[in-house]
Amino acid sequence: MTINESLGFRGLTISSQPAPTMSTPCKKRPAVADVEQTPAKKRNVLPLETRIRAIELFEKGLSAKKISVDLGCGKTQIQKIIQEKDTIMAKWKEGVSCQRKYVKARRCLYKDLNERVFDWFCTARGRGFPVSGTMIQEKAVLLSAEYDDADAFVASNGWLDRWKKRFNVKCSVLSGESAGVSEEDVADWAKRLPNIIDGYDMSDIFNADETGLYYRALPTRSMVTKEDKCKGTKTSKDRMTVLLCCSAKGEKLKPFVIGHSARPRCFKNYSIGSFGVQYSHNKRAWMTSILFSEWLRKLNNKMSLANRKILLFVDNCSAHPDLTFSHVKIEFLPPNTTSKLQPCDAGIIAAVKANYRKRLLRHVLLRMEYSEGDCVALSKSVSIMDAIEWLKISWQNVGAVTIEKCFAKCGFTEQIGKF
Repeated sequence: MTINESLGFRGLTISSQPAPTMSTPCKKRPAVADVEQTPAKKRNVLPLETRIRAIELFEKGLSAKKISVDLGCGKTQIQKIIQEKDTIMAKWKEGVSCQRKYVKARRCLYKDLNERVFDWFCTARGRGFPVSGTMIQEKAVLLSAEYDDADAFVASNGWLDRWKKRFNVKCSVLSGESAGVSEEDVADWAKRLPNIIDGYDMSDIFNADETGLYYRALPTRSMVTKEDKCKGTKTSKDRMTVLLCCSAKGEKLKPFVIGHSARPRCFKNYSIGSFGVQYSHNKRAWMTSILFSEWLRKLNNKMSLANRKILLFVDNCSAHPDLTFSHVKIEFLPPNTTSKLQPCDAGIIAAVKANYRKRLLRHVLLRMEYSEGDCVALSKSVSIMDAIEWLKISWQNVGAVTIEKCFAKCGFTEQIGKF
């Protein structure tokens, strides 16, 4: 009997080697940081153009494996494309962008409801109604009452975001007055216009229009961080009225500026005639029939000296009296149609204001480096003389091509440009 059997450890062998002590080095387990991490495989979403190419190659007889090698993607991915080729070809025929990443859309739980809300949205916008996100949510709740699972539907902000993405709807600021213009009046004017301008050269056809310029106003929108509370400041209401006049060939007359004061403090030691604009004033800095008549007399004298007879188109506001001059014939545009028929409203005034804002912001940007005041103090540092100088330069920077295209858009040329 062996020693193991005598001690009761049958089938067990006692090693004669000594047990490892604390001083014996043990093999350490590798740390997590020492193990080479395999980077996560990035999902390869193929554009619609690549998917169409894969379908074409498959129809030519190539195998899925061969196609995957040629296009640099997985074999399973190609097989999935082949299974869904009818859907992909339908997207192609609908005119979806070739570079758009094509991802399989999730199943919509309320597809019929979403489409009904979109139909209502299109109808409301077609009638000129402004539609907000809250209105869409309320309409969705009203329509959901007609379904059996009405209690399960929630018109949340998340649902609204998904709905807008699905139907490509975005939120925009409604500007201008073109939605209220009668198409019948516009069509009637287009028929009468050739007879009105008959006998005048395009260089003798002018348009004049006023606009209010808040010459100290800073932007109301700003880039912010997520932690920013978006606190704004009081917007400057300092305003002056500007009348701009130009011909269909790009000839520009001096701007007519109307301010609040006859001689602001910044005009001291300066001659108003040296500003490059005509300047006048009244208590509210508005255009009046008296100021407009005075401007027309000066324009008539200028054309008389140049031996020119011009046709001037203006809107029919109360500040524009119906006067007769020897070298300036006034023609009024139809009521409530200036947003579509007046060249100055077609982009000329917008171009001037865009140039002006750029110069105003450049002034603030330079002053920020040397001033400790806030944006309100910097905006107050802009004088009406600064505003007139920037306005004059902005008016000069509007090119003849821009003016000609705006006149063409309103029908004042034989060939209306497309832009």
